[in-house]
Amino acid sequence: MNEKQIVCTCGHVNPPGTQLCQNCGRLINDDYDKKKTTDIMRYDGSAVRSKTKNRTLIDKIWIFFSSVKTGVTLLVLTVIGAAIGSILPQQYFIPLNEDPATFYSEKYGSIGYLYYKLGFDNLYTSWWFLILLALVAFSIIAASIDRGVPLFKSLRSQTVKKHPSFLKRQRLTLTDSKTVALEDVKATLEKKRYKVKIEGSSLLAEKGRISRYGPYINHLGLIILLAGSMLRFIPAFYYDGSIALKEGDTKSVPGTNKHYYIRHDKFIFEQYDQTAQSNTVSMKADASENMIAKNYETKLTLFTNGNKNIPGAEPALNELRKGSIRVNHPFKFDHFELYQNSFDQSQLKEMTFKLINNKTGQETGKQFTVNLDEPASDYKIANNLSIHLRNYAPDFDKVEANGTLSTKSPNTINPAFVFEVAEKGRKPEFSMLKIRSSQDISQGNDYSIKFVSATNHILTFLTVKKDLTLPILFAGFTIFLLGLFIGSYINHRRIWINQENGFKLAAHTNKNYFGLKNEINSLLETYHLPEVKDKNDESEDQS
Repeated sequence: MNEKQIVCTCGHVNPPGTQLCQNCGRLINDDYDKKKTTDIMRYDGSAVRSKTKNRTLIDKIWIFFSSVKTGVTLLVLTVIGAAIGSILPQQYFIPLNEDPATFYSEKYGSIGYLYYKLGFDNLYTSWWFLILLALVAFSIIAASIDRGVPLFKSLRSQTVKKHPSFLKRQRLTLTDSKTVALEDVKATLEKKRYKVKIEGSSLLAEKGRISRYGPYINHLGLIILLAGSMLRFIPAFYYDGSIALKEGDTKSVPGTNKHYYIRHDKFIFEQYDQTAQSNTVSMKADASENMIAKNYETKLTLFTNGNKNIPGAEPALNELRKGSIRVNHPFKFDHFELYQNSFDQSQLKEMTFKLINNKTGQETGKQFTVNLDEPASDYKIANNLSIHLRNYAPDFDKVEANGTLSTKSPNTINPAFVFEVAEKGRKPEFSMLKIRSSQDISQGNDYSIKFVSATNHILTFLTVKKDLTLPILFAGFTIFLLGLFIGSYINHRRIWINQENGFKLAAHTNKNYFGLKNEINSLLETYHLPEVKDKNDESEDQS
């Protein structure tokens, strides 16, 4: 023998690291048999790469990742990471109109703040979790190739005739001086669904070989599951976003690259009748405070953009269809689904004011309404009386040094106005109005502007989802369960018979020796042969 090949005494040339001759089954390394007898038949004595090569850096990397210990460690780390991500809700589960930093701090305190700062709120999309998944996948692939390929080659090229030492080494054996007709044995075993080969005075019967591939089918399922999980981070396969629309707004659907647009036509919010049992059976005494929502519904129109392929062009919208979204009843189109998430009525849409004469206390002129999204600058309320909007802040913060109003945000939740009352022949009067507050800017004003009423925007929040990975995940999970079934409930059974010098029988299975022994004994009883011997039973008797 040399470093490149192992030549058995039968003349067969075996690859480096082989423990059992691939031709006759003779043990090549006596020391190996004494220390690791179970490993020999696990891969039929074939060479496993991680146990035969350890020279280059690639070999060392391969050995590390093909190790079962490494694979289990990576899986445990992945499970721990996934568990951390489930302690508090991920960011895509919190309300869309909430600031994540504020949400976690206010709801969960210092733990929530730390959870957010460490990036655990987006744990499943974090770079380190993706790397961990990739390492797990690589470890599974390496372990499968390292062990599965040698096993496949060994089982594919099995020989019928085996050396007596191979037969003697098996757990179930029998030696008898009587011989039987192998063709009769073959017919009997084939009835038991064995595949039988006869060469001269030797016989090999085998069934359930697929059982040996059960773990590797499991691995394939896991790899497909991991691949599907990682594809969820590619927008072409998976998208999870959101969109907020006011009534009448038209916006492009996120994730569609401005191919699709939707218009918010109407929002419907219904509650159960105040006398309904759903409302009256409550912890609160005041039935008016027990109102329970019956329906949230967004009616919308879907458009396609005819200019989607023209960079910078204004969208040319073509109506595709109308529909509605209710809780758990999404609107579906082109692999996308729109779900009703929540709604908001806190933003003001219009505010109506009236002008009061301070001397008489009577209303002067007609009322005027300010559109808070696009306010007009002038409002004529009488022939000789006009109101001019000089300054406006949708979300009032403070008055700047130059007298202008600053705003915290573009949202119309705390508007403030500077109005000018202009009457022919009189000096203009200025006043500033805020929510529940009015302040004269000029001295000795004859008029006051008073708030009358307001209407609110109904802002609907929709979740946009696209998931093309579900078939992949389903296939991976199905293959995993199939491998689990094959590996758990199917036995790989082999029976060798040699009649050169009397009757010699040996048998091996990867599980359930009790069942195999009973099956063989029923066969031997037909030919009036003694029962097969089980080495485990003999060792128990000796102990």
